[in-house]
Amino acid sequence: MLSDDYEQEQEELREKLLQLNEEINQQEEQAENIERFISKVHEYLDMDELTPAVLNDMVKAVYVHMPDTSNGHREQQIDISYDLVGILPASLLNNL
Repeated sequence: MLSDDYEQEQEELREKLLQLNEEINQQEEQAENIERFISKVHEYLDMDELTPAVLNDMVKAVYVHMPDTSNGHREQQIDISYDLVGILPASLLNNL
């Protein structure tokens, strides 16, 4: 009976280890993507004009949502998905 419990616990620990290793790999990949994105941003810090080449290099997709007129004013949400990092939260961009 103790042997069965021990083996079951060992199997659960193996599965948890695999899951944690996968999470570590994802975090490392995300950190690498952020570093590559930051190096891309540094290339374009001093640009004078937004060109199609820059947009193609930096932006993956632009999502334009349906307009909202519920408060009497027309508001429309736009999300920009950047290459390597995805959609950045508005709170982060507002702080810049």
